[in-house]
Amino acid sequence: MNSLPGPKRLNSVGLLLGLAALVGCTSSPASTPGPVDAGAADAPADAAAIVADAGRCDPSSDQAQPRGDAAGAVDPVTGMFYLFGGDVGPVVSCMARPAFSDETWRFDPRCGRWDRLSPDGHPGARARTAYALDARRRRMIIFGGRSRASSTGAYTVYQELWTLDLATGAWTMAPAQADGPVARANATLTVDDATDAAVLFGGNTSTDGARFTPRNDAWRLDLATLRWSRVVSDRSPPARQFHAAAALAGAVVVVGGGDSNAFLGPFLRDAWRLDLATDQWSPLALADDADALQARISHGLVARADDLVVVGGHDDGALGNRNDVLTLSAAGAVALASEGDVLQTPGRGFCDFPADFARLDASSPERRSAFVLAPDPSRQRVIVYGGKTDCGTASDVWALDLRTLTWTVLRASNDGLSCGRTGREMCRGLCT
Repeated sequence: MNSLPGPKRLNSVGLLLGLAALVGCTSSPASTPGPVDAGAADAPADAAAIVADAGRCDPSSDQAQPRGDAAGAVDPVTGMFYLFGGDVGPVVSCMARPAFSDETWRFDPRCGRWDRLSPDGHPGARARTAYALDARRRRMIIFGGRSRASSTGAYTVYQELWTLDLATGAWTMAPAQADGPVARANATLTVDDATDAAVLFGGNTSTDGARFTPRNDAWRLDLATLRWSRVVSDRSPPARQFHAAAALAGAVVVVGGGDSNAFLGPFLRDAWRLDLATDQWSPLALADDADALQARISHGLVARADDLVVVGGHDDGALGNRNDVLTLSAAGAVALASEGDVLQTPGRGFCDFPADFARLDASSPERRSAFVLAPDPSRQRVIVYGGKTDCGTASDVWALDLRTLTWTVLRASNDGLSCGRTGREMCRGLCT
């Protein structure tokens, strides 16, 4: 998955992202409910009234199907996590078969309960949407994405802007705007509370699954009117997709991603800053432990009070999927907070990886990319759901405490886990 014999290393999830190719070695056993996070009960005072209609908080046997490239957000009042869409296709003989979901789910972190919502109108099936939380209005916003009805042929790439009301579970599509951003997938959407606006950046406009057409345009979305305006700067970052972005100190910071070579790499090892007062881009000079950041795609980025936190993703080296946690200051200083799994024994060829491929960090989630990362600032944490792993597609739910940068599992699952993490003995390979 991450390497092949010979001088050219093959990056599996990089292939998956563009060609619907391999992501892992086996399908996974059924999922099981995990422990309850006691800290998740610390919610605003009016949360009880809002969730009263849900009755008792009992763990559910039902849950969202494992998926990657989905969208999600945390209700700032109730702490509920909302999930939309994504790629739910199976992994067969190390090959992915994309299938797109139009489902909306709600997850209660207090007890690990999933409930599927049935809104009257909603976006069609899609994955790789840009998504963000508009906390002021208690809604999730999504833009773009892609899907296709069959396993071959051109993708449909979307230009639609939708909002999900987190109080009612109702979807609303915003009126189309002819002079807004073109249809795309793999972009980022970042809300800046101070300006009451969101910034859309980059993405891929290609409908051809074998070719990427990345962009480097930026657009501002007025959250009060849901009207787009183009951000015009003297210079712009290189075109990219599968990057991560977050708002910090009056700017949107963009980290990493891939260009038209995002199938195999190399990926981008850089960071850029868009000053929201001047609309000017400038490169952010990475310093200190910059090598730890690696060039990566499909990772997560979240802001704290004074810095940013980088989570997981997929590098273009020998390890591939990652579960490390790093911090990035506004000035560009990188520090490694948690190393996560470490490469131990390289793979032997296509879909042939030893059980000791990586030395596991049991305190961290399975290595993954293309997961949902949903900030929960009211509780000073971020929710991470699902994603693509070396062994399939995940469906577990984790919380990363932004004060301590430590993980807590909110709903455990064996979906997509390597053999060593499932508790099975006598593993024959990484996934079996």
